[in-house]
Amino acid sequence: MRTTNGLVLILAGLAAALPQPGGNGVTARAKEAVNGKKFEIRSERLRPVPIKKRANQLIPVVVGGPQVTFVPNMVLAAVGDVVQFQFSNGNHTVTQSAEGQACTPLQMTDPNAVHSGHIPFKDGQQMVGTFNMVVTKTDPMFLYCATGPHCQLGQIMVINPSNTQQLVNYNKISALATKNVDGLKVNGGSVGQIPLGLAAFVPAPPEDGGKGKGDAGKGKGGKATGGKGKGDGAAAPPAAAPPAATPAAPPAATPPAAAPAAPPAAAAPAAPPAEGAANPAPAPAPAPAPEAAPAPAPAPAPK
Repeated sequence: MRTTNGLVLILAGLAAALPQPGGNGVTARAKEAVNGKKFEIRSERLRPVPIKKRANQLIPVVVGGPQVTFVPNMVLAAVGDVVQFQFSNGNHTVTQSAEGQACTPLQMTDPNAVHSGHIPFKDGQQMVGTFNMVVTKTDPMFLYCATGPHCQLGQIMVINPSNTQQLVNYNKISALATKNVDGLKVNGGSVGQIPLGLAAFVPAPPEDGGKGKGDAGKGKGGKATGGKGKGDGAAAPPAAAPPAATPAAPPAATPPAAAPAAPPAAAAPAAPPAEGAANPAPAPAPAPAPEAAPAPAPAPAPK
């Protein structure tokens, strides 16, 4: 029985030692004594595990280059993150628009909308133009390039889209836009520069304009060579000209013109084989024979 009472007292003491609501939670003292001795139980209040806030990120986005695009063209960013647009080959902008009005600056209705202005990158350049934009909210943001027809060609992107279909739809709208409108003023970020070695892209190789021209020149030379070929071909026809000379042989048949001289030769009987057709001319000579017919008229004279 004493053992049972002792256990009851111990359990009661432990229960009393547990932290009580409203206490400071640092310590709790037992109010009951066990075996005539006071004891104390210390306990740490359970604290929630602190959630560490991640540091703001720098998110690079390449603008333009060999391809007329944003890379990447879809970004998920938290408030406080910095999207760093790095401008590659060509001349490009980062311009904000409304979701359903691609290629038209949102600045027309909201003067605080984002526009970087035109930032070029040329061959051989060692510094890269940048536009740093701090993300201030997680709502979807629609951006496009306002240079030439770049927007219609697909140089668009979305930051924090609700779903991937938003990007697809925005691309369709931009492709159907009838014009690409420039922003009104630089706003929503800071323009800067970074060394090319720190950029997230490798510049496109310089255009081989000179080489191309050289090749074109060579091509022209080729045409000239072709011209020579033509010259050689033209020389060939003269070689074929001898056949043309054979037709000239018929003119040699112009001896028919010499045929007039043939009359003297006509006296020669040898000519007849070649001039058999010409002999009919003498054929009229028999015509005098009829004149001989009248000769019988003298016969009546004897009468």
